[in-house]
Amino acid sequence: MTGRLVVLDPTAEAPRETSGSLPRPVSLSGLAVGYLDNGKPNSDRFLRLLAARLREDGAQEAAWARKPSIGRVATDEMLDDLAAECDVVVTGVGDCAGCCSCTVRDAIALERRGVPAYVVCTSELVTTARIAARAAGVPDLPLTVIDHPLGSLTDDLLAARAEDASGQIRGRADR
Repeated sequence: MTGRLVVLDPTAEAPRETSGSLPRPVSLSGLAVGYLDNGKPNSDRFLRLLAARLREDGAQEAAWARKPSIGRVATDEMLDDLAAECDVVVTGVGDCAGCCSCTVRDAIALERRGVPAYVVCTSELVTTARIAARAAGVPDLPLTVIDHPLGSLTDDLLAARAEDASGQIRGRADR
């Protein structure tokens, strides 16, 4: 073998420099809320239902973005646009390992732009989301957790999950 062998250690420690997540607003009423859809099946329908529930509480729908691929982080341009237009952003839905990690990284990138982000992931991916947040230096990133799975749900089940998520976001808004 003539090439160089690179070994990656998945057990490497988290970055020594960590930061906390941004404080959540007391209320979403009157705030411009953006949505970053990672492109998973049903994520768009779920986020639309969630947006409707948050509007009932006075949130103002500001911007929508949909990533072209579930296994990639959002582009800087997409994140910059959301950060410029929104007071807070909801990202999701982390429903598999790759898309969950990317959704967490998108949220952290928004937080580093000064915009609090609410990460939505399913119950089976909480550990993946926490590992991704820790690896990115934000171990306390709050998660909005809905039941797994998402992709195969009926309208009624999607609505129930959106109701659950909106309750968690409202409950976290005053912390």
